[in-house]
Amino acid sequence: MTLNYYCIDAGSQYCPCHLAKTDNCLICSMLQGKDTCDCRWQGICVYQEYIWAGGKIEERKLLSVPVIEKNFVTDKLVTIKIFIPSASLVRDYNQPGAFAFLRPENSLEYYDVPLCVMDVDESKKIINFAVNIVGPKSKAIARSENKVLIRGPYWNGLFGLKHIKSSYNKHWLIIGRGIGQASIIPVVKNLLRGNNKITVLLDCGNIKVNLAEDELKKLGITPQEFDLNTTFHKMRLREIIEKDGVDFVYSGGSDVQHKFIQNVLNKLSFSIPLIISNNHQLCCGEGVCGSCETLIDGELIHFCKIQLRSEQVLGG
Repeated sequence: MTLNYYCIDAGSQYCPCHLAKTDNCLICSMLQGKDTCDCRWQGICVYQEYIWAGGKIEERKLLSVPVIEKNFVTDKLVTIKIFIPSASLVRDYNQPGAFAFLRPENSLEYYDVPLCVMDVDESKKIINFAVNIVGPKSKAIARSENKVLIRGPYWNGLFGLKHIKSSYNKHWLIIGRGIGQASIIPVVKNLLRGNNKITVLLDCGNIKVNLAEDELKKLGITPQEFDLNTTFHKMRLREIIEKDGVDFVYSGGSDVQHKFIQNVLNKLSFSIPLIISNNHQLCCGEGVCGSCETLIDGELIHFCKIQLRSEQVLGG
């Protein structure tokens, strides 16, 4: 079966990209080195764009930006606010699923850490990230005092983006657990603009704190505290989905959480789309390094750029 997917960068200012230049474009057969046009049409001709650009590509910029606030929520969790001087670049980060690579100033590229955008204040040009301190790269970022290097924006931080961007007057169930809560605020803000009803469940998980709670309350949403490890809350989750007229579910958390929710949805008699955070290993973000590549139905999928349905991602 041919997979139905699209490239998150196609049609953006970062298309064509390095994959087109090396005959590895994800959607254009001509830029895969073939002789005939047999593309995954996304409303633009990537080949034409590549020819018009004379083979040049627009690189995502690496910027040195000031850290304006750093807050250790716990000894293993820190939030970092940075200032970006470009208003247009800040807008590009203000999208559900947006992420960037951060590293300390004066450090080498292999200290890059992929971090989802937790929140954006466009009026002040401030972007907020949350860092779960687990290894050498996250420890180095947590120690950064004055400036960090940021490369981005990238947008494939979740699967099912089209549902979020096109939703209007629907009921969404948002489930955030652990550091996965960092992904839900941009999702909620986007859904509120579509006049959607939103129910939020927060499980602190391993980080021992509900990271998104305060910001949700500022948005007028009172989240319900949940523990997805308990039988009571697992049953309560099924009740909410089944009886409260939920149209869509977003899961921000681990793949174990995604699969549990997928199984709950599969057992219901009606179909509810599941949108999930992207937990694949991301290294370059450009589809070049191969760290996020996975073979699905005979096709090599670059999870840093490809939008798939959650059941295709999870294998259900």
